[in-house]
Amino acid sequence: MAKDTLRLDKAVCHNFDVPRSYAAKIIKNGLVEVDGEVISDPSAKISICAQIVIDGNEVSASDGFKKRVFMLNKPNGYVCADKDNNNPIVINIFSDIPKFTTMHCVGRLDIDTTGLLLVTDDGDLNHKISSPKMEVTKTYHVVTKDKIVEKDIELFSRGLKHPKERVKYKPALLEIFADNEALVTVTEGRFHEVKRLFECVNNEVIELKRLYIGSLKLDPELEEGEYIELDDSDIEKIFIPYKKVSS
Repeated sequence: MAKDTLRLDKAVCHNFDVPRSYAAKIIKNGLVEVDGEVISDPSAKISICAQIVIDGNEVSASDGFKKRVFMLNKPNGYVCADKDNNNPIVINIFSDIPKFTTMHCVGRLDIDTTGLLLVTDDGDLNHKISSPKMEVTKTYHVVTKDKIVEKDIELFSRGLKHPKERVKYKPALLEIFADNEALVTVTEGRFHEVKRLFECVNNEVIELKRLYIGSLKLDPELEEGEYIELDDSDIEKIFIPYKKVSS
């Protein structure tokens, strides 16, 4: 099949989130129009630019095959797993979107961590962002139990060794804004990384919110639990490292 065409039943299946068998049934029953013409053959080849209409709902044939990337302001209490018997999962926030179960979180935020989380059905992009080789920066707003001292800036920049970890952490950027408030930028995304970095300097994180992935910033208009779809220009920002903002 040419790249600029596809089977009608496959297009209906992907665009209207219905099983292939149901797509074939409604096509055979004459309920599907393509560019203003009823087509009753499920195997008919149509242009990827064709307009499909079912029960008054019109879509472009190619829409159902586009990869989607969303920015979510992750709420407290949600987990980034595909399944969890005890806690609500992030993916279910997207339940009003067709084929939401095909999407996955890009990396993980702890259950009590809020802020910027990417959710996508683009597996290649997910892998690229998550790959340690890419060293995509992640920047967090941190509130700690005790005062953050100036010497911690240098300690973070050297890389710290946690007693529960075999491998030393890579250097991290620490920007102090108040006695117990800072931004921390890391590149590894290891388990509990930010929390454990502060444990290394005998401090405790009591609030953690991710604000940036690369230079892509969490939309300040998004309330917790809200999301927006990203475009190509947004995605490009992910791979541009975060730059220090404090004086």
